[in-house]
Amino acid sequence: MHKYVKRYREDPFFRSTWNVIFVQTLFALLITLVCGFAIYHQQQATQHIIDVRRAAVAAGQTLNPQTLDAQLYSLRNNTLGITLLVLIVLAAIFGYLSGAYALNPTRQSLGFQKRFIGNLAHELRTPLSIIRTSSEVALMDKSLNDYTRSTLNGTIEELDRVSAIINNLLSFDSLMRPGQIRFEPVNLHETAHEVVARHKEMAQSYGIALALDATGEPAYVLGNKVALEQVLTNIVKNALNYTPQHDGRNVVVRIDDADNQVSASVIDTGIGIAQKDLYYVFQPYYRGDTSRERGIGSGTSGLGLAIVNDIVRAHSGSIVIRSALNRGTTIELTFPKADTRNYVKAIAKSEDDDQEYQEDILTRRA
Repeated sequence: MHKYVKRYREDPFFRSTWNVIFVQTLFALLITLVCGFAIYHQQQATQHIIDVRRAAVAAGQTLNPQTLDAQLYSLRNNTLGITLLVLIVLAAIFGYLSGAYALNPTRQSLGFQKRFIGNLAHELRTPLSIIRTSSEVALMDKSLNDYTRSTLNGTIEELDRVSAIINNLLSFDSLMRPGQIRFEPVNLHETAHEVVARHKEMAQSYGIALALDATGEPAYVLGNKVALEQVLTNIVKNALNYTPQHDGRNVVVRIDDADNQVSASVIDTGIGIAQKDLYYVFQPYYRGDTSRERGIGSGTSGLGLAIVNDIVRAHSGSIVIRSALNRGTTIELTFPKADTRNYVKAIAKSEDDDQEYQEDILTRRA
């Protein structure tokens, strides 16, 4: 007995199992009591109705038989309705308790994993930064031979890849708590322009044409600018990484502003995604068979689309992927359009205040 008590205290899954069994047993007992009480109450109430009618008949009163049927029918319906209501409430309460007990070990494990990933990523950042800085300083030595210089450049590239993986891990950890994200109107067109400009050099080095297809009008969505930047960055990087290099291919980022929603599409002419892989692309660390066979995208962490999916859901948006092997992939993100009337007025007032402040300073100096 002591062995099971010790295991109950130390093993969260064992404890959760017995807690669920206890809750379900208690629920069954309460159902039995409720049903038993309902049957007893109906019998007592029925007997009371019959006794009252007997007394009335004994007193010489003439009673309508249909009245008795109506009373018994009403009693039965009332008892059944109240019993069902009580059972539904009990089922909801004990269902919640069972789910809470059953999921508690998983919730604790996920919390531990998130803390571990976050702490590990933070701890790795410092030594990686030191190694990268030391490598860059070593590259400044003009006396280095070609082999050493190539090795150091390769080391820096790998360090950049590891740093990107760590940043993705930190983002994946923080985005599991969407309540921490601060939302405000974000111009998705402007954000897309910044992301495309940031990846132009990378696209040119791959021999891929990267372009932005959007009007100059602002397209506001309610969201977090940093998170939305990461969404577009991850998708654009994936498009570049999974598109054959120096083969005349292209990647286009398109922003469409509709009446009630804003969509951002990234269209590439890469290797595409197999139909069987489309169901798993949002899972962390998943890479399709096609990319492994061709050796394309080997520098990715496998977290990009998982992070994209979490951020899009946190922004009440939707994501659709259309792809065909050897023809390319289109990833379309759709977000609710933000009501920016008050926001634009606030920006205009802030700009007017800044201008008045600058004019006041110039007046004082004069």
